[in-house]
Amino acid sequence: MDASPATSSAHILIVEDSEFQSRFYRKLLEKAGYTVEVAGSGEEGLVALGAHRPDLILLDVQLPGVDGFHVCAAVRDGTQTHDIPIIILSSKTEVPSVMAGLRTGADDYVGKQTDTGSLVARIARLLERTRTYRRVSDGERLNLLQHAAATLSPGIREPARAALTAVKVLEGMHFAHERQARAARYLRQYLQRILRLVENIEDVSRLASEAFVERKKLLDVETALDEAEHHARYADDLDAER
Repeated sequence: MDASPATSSAHILIVEDSEFQSRFYRKLLEKAGYTVEVAGSGEEGLVALGAHRPDLILLDVQLPGVDGFHVCAAVRDGTQTHDIPIIILSSKTEVPSVMAGLRTGADDYVGKQTDTGSLVARIARLLERTRTYRRVSDGERLNLLQHAAATLSPGIREPARAALTAVKVLEGMHFAHERQARAARYLRQYLQRILRLVENIEDVSRLASEAFVERKKLLDVETALDEAEHHARYADDLDAER
């Protein structure tokens, strides 16, 4: 798969303790046009992250010592790294594992048996999304966030709440098989996560609006001070000429 000019210069950090797997992914991504760095443990991954900020992280979760979930959380907590896209790689694709990975801040969760073409396509999509986000001004981001909050609230919250109520009723019933009870439980967890996501978007939108206003006020003050300093220097120049 050929890389586009937009992705060919991207630097990808692979955190994978299996030498066979890391060689496989390195070869795959270098063929796609990326530059690749490999770390063999969570600790090495964090060191590499501090030395050279990657454009994307391909992260195994089953690592010795510091596991992938802790690495993902550390990336999201970092001031300089919080917006780096992360794709978690794992041989475990069960719902609880996927949810655990997404809760720690991963952008995507991919099984190691996933088709390589799909993996490369997901990487390209995440890189392009991140580039687009970084090109957008603060004001435009705020408008997009407010639009998302206004759209998601009525369109998702009420149907999700209604579905959640129905699922809770089902959970109160006696199921003949444990698989049915487990399916109902997973569905409830998904619906609760959707509702938390909507609430988080609304909270972030509100906080971002407040921060944007405060930042604008601060910039206005700084501009006024700059103008005052300029006028003061101009007045000093006039006094000197006299």
